[in-house]
Amino acid sequence: MITLMRDSRLKWGIIFLFVLWLFYGLSAYYVVQKPFSVPQLVALLENPSAWLTLDFAWSSVGRSLLDVATAVLINLAAWGIGTTLLSYTNLKMDGLETAVFGTGLGFGALGLWLFFLGLIGGFTPAAFWGTMGATTAMAIWQIYKNGTQINTDYTDFSSNPLRSLRPLRLKFPSRGITIYLLIVLGLALILALLPPTDWDGLFYHLKGPKLYLEAGRIIGGIDIPHLSFPALFEMLFTLAMGLRSDVAAKLLHFSFIPWLMALVYLISTRFFATEGTEEKEKASKTSVLSVANKKSGWTAVLVLISMPMVLNLGTQAYNDLPLAFYQVAALVALLRWRQHEQTGWLVLSGVFAGLAMGLKYTSFVTPLLLAGTVIWHFRQQKSQRLRRLNEFSSSRLRAFAWKKSLTPLLILTAATTLVALPWYLKNWAFTGNPVYPFIFGGQYWDDFRAAAYAGTGTGLGFDPVALLRLPHDLILGLNDASQDGQPGPLFLIFLPAVLVYGFSQWKKRGGVERPFNLLLIFVLAQYIFWVFGVIFSAGLWQSRLLLPAFVALSPVIAWIFDDLARWDHPQFSLRRFVRLVIILALAFNLVGQLLNWLPGVPLTYVAGSASRDEILTHWLGSHYTAMQGINEQTPAGAVVLFLYEPRSYYCHRDCRPDSILDTLAHLEYLHNDANGIAQAWQNAGISHVLLFATGYEFVREQQMAWISPQNTHLMDDLTATHLHLVADWGDYELYELK
Repeated sequence: MITLMRDSRLKWGIIFLFVLWLFYGLSAYYVVQKPFSVPQLVALLENPSAWLTLDFAWSSVGRSLLDVATAVLINLAAWGIGTTLLSYTNLKMDGLETAVFGTGLGFGALGLWLFFLGLIGGFTPAAFWGTMGATTAMAIWQIYKNGTQINTDYTDFSSNPLRSLRPLRLKFPSRGITIYLLIVLGLALILALLPPTDWDGLFYHLKGPKLYLEAGRIIGGIDIPHLSFPALFEMLFTLAMGLRSDVAAKLLHFSFIPWLMALVYLISTRFFATEGTEEKEKASKTSVLSVANKKSGWTAVLVLISMPMVLNLGTQAYNDLPLAFYQVAALVALLRWRQHEQTGWLVLSGVFAGLAMGLKYTSFVTPLLLAGTVIWHFRQQKSQRLRRLNEFSSSRLRAFAWKKSLTPLLILTAATTLVALPWYLKNWAFTGNPVYPFIFGGQYWDDFRAAAYAGTGTGLGFDPVALLRLPHDLILGLNDASQDGQPGPLFLIFLPAVLVYGFSQWKKRGGVERPFNLLLIFVLAQYIFWVFGVIFSAGLWQSRLLLPAFVALSPVIAWIFDDLARWDHPQFSLRRFVRLVIILALAFNLVGQLLNWLPGVPLTYVAGSASRDEILTHWLGSHYTAMQGINEQTPAGAVVLFLYEPRSYYCHRDCRPDSILDTLAHLEYLHNDANGIAQAWQNAGISHVLLFATGYEFVREQQMAWISPQNTHLMDDLTATHLHLVADWGDYELYELK
């Protein structure tokens, strides 16, 4: 009796503490990230017609529909390529797995093909449309080939291990969830239909494809170091822009929102079944556990969509969503390999890891984790079997594990390396540095620029208190160097539960624990790598860099939420209470999304009430005005150097952006004074200089020594003796070199 009382008190104590944390997490998040402000509401209520008055022009609606159709066509082509490639494997997949893995594989293959076309000078309309014709034919053939098998029973894998159009094994969500998802995705889609205005898109994600299309090939010798980063998705942007427009390119990035939704649904329903679920599903197609498991899949989708970051990034021409997709998909493929040790899954995991390394250098943490997992798998599985037989000593067991893991490790490494290698070979050929501009330097790069890019010494440092607070501050969005959205309140609310479940489940066997542990290891590896960067540089404090970790956490949180039922009491249901908190958080997110959406007047462009120039001026303000001014007021052969402005996409002259905001300081480092700098400009053929005056003043006021010249009067000296003011657009000043 005493033990029962103690257990009851402990249980109620844990519930009480968790409920307190729920209140704190929700309130703290929305105090920092207010879903709406009083001025927003007042402006909306005072003049509601400003947001609702539309003058439809069907030609504009048709323009947007063509952009959507282009993105859909490229997705269909990717599905066709990937499904065709998967048909040559012996991997057993249901329809959802085929769609997810096949489309990801197809996008990768399409990107690599376009990379090859770019190297041989094949960026032409004929090559683009020929590529689409061939790949669309593959998709149509796959639809035709599998069309007669739509109603084939899922369990019949023996005759054809890959049937793309078999029932997808997904349970459609409730009406409320469906409506919510349609609203939030619809709002994001309409924003994605606007002309590009995002920072990195105008800086290099779209700038590179624009330059390549103008040249008809991939070119080098451009002082934008980010154009030497792995560029798999930039190749797909190039295709979309070559076929249709930059809006279609944005929509390709948006399309990875539903693919990420499908991926977390897949993880939740396949790997988070309770022990014995798979066997019961085989015995009964209407398994209650199966239905509950698929409900958990939609919970994971809601956790993913609760991130404002995901919806915000989907409206921009970035590559973060496919980067998260490929890294998590590589992990999922490895989990499938661990189930049956089929080599095909191992190869697929390596391919996805290689595709991730074709997107960003930072993704190297994933293949390292996958390799470690392979070694650990054999150490745990094979060694334990032999230990039970008492046949080997500990040292011989370790040697045996290493020997057994060698071949799978080589297969995984070879697949990753072969898929990633083209980008690094291209850099080596173009710059002499396979990882340009890092480690080995190269053209346009030196120690000064390396230090300016890294911002060494601006990070947190080794402050124990700050490092302990870091997960809390990260999720709240404090000190975030980017404005790309936050992870959302659910990750803060469930943070203690994830830690508790992680420790409690670690040593258990069977059921859900192994994928649970591996997902948490993946999250931890991503987080440690991110923290290492934040310690040294404030510029790396960007929550979107941890998007793969948050995607992997989504099914984990969904499973924990379902498992909260074990804490229910006749007088109080913890799971039901948490569900109300989740609903409240989702509602706040929707309100915040809508109130941030309305001032952008996106429907005016989609409906045709506003022109492209009007919407770009509305979003970009003086930046777009300055770009228009350069295009109109400078001669066709003008060479314009930007100072403290990296965005040059809308400039139609030979505009040379300030990629890492260090141009002026670097010029001082190289040439000492105004006279030396002016002479260097003349030698380089510079005719005009565009100064982002607001950015320059901000750098000086904040005393950013790594990107600010030591001579605080250097710009004054240049304007007084060597530059003539041509135009002033408030934030921007255009000078002509005397």
